[in-house]
Amino acid sequence: MRRLFAILLPLVLIACDQVPVTAGAARKVEDARARNDAPAIWRVGDEDSTVYLFGTVHLLPDDLSWQRDDMRDVFAQSGTAFFETDHTGAAGLRAQALATRLGLRRDGRRLTDTLDNYQSKLLEAVANNGQLSLAALDSMQPWLATEFLTLSAARIAGLSADLSADEALKSRAARSGKNIVYFETPEAQLRQTADMPEAVQLELLTETMERFDDMDEMLLGIAQDWAVGDVEALETALIAPLDAAPDGYVQTILLDRNEAWANRLDRFMEGSGTGFVAVGTAHLLGEGSLIDALESRGYDVQRYLAFLGEDVIKPTRLELPDVPSATD
Repeated sequence: MRRLFAILLPLVLIACDQVPVTAGAARKVEDARARNDAPAIWRVGDEDSTVYLFGTVHLLPDDLSWQRDDMRDVFAQSGTAFFETDHTGAAGLRAQALATRLGLRRDGRRLTDTLDNYQSKLLEAVANNGQLSLAALDSMQPWLATEFLTLSAARIAGLSADLSADEALKSRAARSGKNIVYFETPEAQLRQTADMPEAVQLELLTETMERFDDMDEMLLGIAQDWAVGDVEALETALIAPLDAAPDGYVQTILLDRNEAWANRLDRFMEGSGTGFVAVGTAHLLGEGSLIDALESRGYDVQRYLAFLGEDVIKPTRLELPDVPSATD
């Protein structure tokens, strides 16, 4: 499996072997390495408005360097910052209280009462392998148990939501006095999973339990691919598995929300100005993405790469047009 410590992948020199790499060209290579191997950004524009779309990962290691100058520059240009929801301060405390109210069983039943023998034994194995409390898991609704197992796997991998890109950018937006817009309330976001039919919740829980022992490596791999803007790998990890998702899950978790967010951004684009959107990377990938929703409303959306270098480099993980050689 891929290791997180291989975050920055090498760039390929495209100059001819016979042409010496000067000190200036070497500096360009290093500049490009630092700027192009970074989380992906897309630009949405019309005559007088621009919105930058920045995909985030909600679980990251505390030693991952992901904030590049290109992101900082477009963020600084933006007067309005859009995020999924507010989990800071009092809003975060209310969200935790709501998750407890919605997620802990109060009907006198246990989680294992809803599981068959295979699922019950799988829950015991996961609790043992992850050094988790089986009694605590057994007190949860299936959706909360799924969230708990995912966060536990993330913790094993050294990942946390506290230092995520979302929280870093929310903090930066508040410090710089930007207009902050949240697409959803914490309650609305929680209910997207909490209100799913029990059969769907159980299917998602079973899938999570079956993958639990490998989930730490999977989450590390996602963080690695995100950090270098490897969109193709992220689609494989985040979008391809959704083909097997329960009926209605993708519609609720991704597609309906993408349409609602596109409507909100459409209203912003009717005015003038620059905005910065930070939402989960999965919302920007695959069919029915937020990008698709904006394009269907007539907007031009392009991958944003402020610096491609001249004739000495191009990023190995991006599909980019060839840069003409100085010898051509």
